[in-house]
Amino acid sequence: MAKRVEGISGAFSVDVSRGLLDIERVRSLRYVVLREPLGLPFEQTLFAGDEFEDTLHFVGVLDGKGVGCLTLMPPGEIPSQSGVSEKTWVGRSVQLRGMAVVSELQGRGVGSLLLEHVSDIARQQGWVLWCKAREKAVGFYESNGWRVVGVKFDIPEIGVHYWMVFDRALVS
Repeated sequence: MAKRVEGISGAFSVDVSRGLLDIERVRSLRYVVLREPLGLPFEQTLFAGDEFEDTLHFVGVLDGKGVGCLTLMPPGEIPSQSGVSEKTWVGRSVQLRGMAVVSELQGRGVGSLLLEHVSDIARQQGWVLWCKAREKAVGFYESNGWRVVGVKFDIPEIGVHYWMVFDRALVS
């Protein structure tokens, strides 16, 4: 079912692909939103694990154009360096990464619609979602039911990040 983006008349939908199938739209969005503003090359838009068959790539589409994206990595464990020691998450922790929304639509609901879409999938699968959120994105994630866990850290060339987690059972 198509949803609406605030202040936009077109219909919003989400396309899903696996592994490297149809990865170019995701890479293009990652570049424009996440890498180009930092002066980083397009080559840095292909992340380790993107090629796995059980890696899921989501593209938010508005009037036929990709306007946002995110990736869910295969289920595993939240890394120990996060400072989180929740053993019940072992084997059901799924990393969200590479979330990007084109600048002209940031703050209009595209990112929230993408998070809503993947949180529904996570709930159905029994997954706990976690991410490494850029400092400037923490408020956005918090407003969508995520919470900061663990310690603040720096990713060279990218900036300060926070470990965050979303689990309806934990944040409800």
